[in-house]
Amino acid sequence: MKKKIVALAALACLIVAMALPAGATSQTVCETKTVTTVYGDFEIEETLIVYNNLRSSSRTASKTATCRQNGSVVAEATLTATFGYDGSSAWVGNASGSHTTYSGWSYSGEKISKVGSTATLTASVSKSGVVKSITVSLTCSPSGSIS
Repeated sequence: MKKKIVALAALACLIVAMALPAGATSQTVCETKTVTTVYGDFEIEETLIVYNNLRSSSRTASKTATCRQNGSVVAEATLTATFGYDGSSAWVGNASGSHTTYSGWSYSGEKISKVGSTATLTASVSKSGVVKSITVSLTCSPSGSIS
């Protein structure tokens, strides 16, 4: 009877150990925040998503700027960045951008900069001579808070 219990306990430990690496790479959303800024008939809605990483010294976040003219979505630009932090400082590890345009609008001039603990995406959207600038930034504090 004791051998069966020990064997079952060992099997349970093995299953848990095998499941851990798969879970170690998964991320779940832990925070979302949306802010809208209006510039006449053009508005930019920024949505921040912060993900839970299993590593306590690393966080990943994305911020999407949804651009609307007269209420219709014309473009979306997303900045995704991974940050490291140690309680006394923070830094940008990786940063990348993606975009989608609608209704004949074009996207150009994308630049991504990483300075200290801030990642910034700048670009422009345009249509029929109308040009609008997009700036999306993500900043990490030394404690791992992302804004």
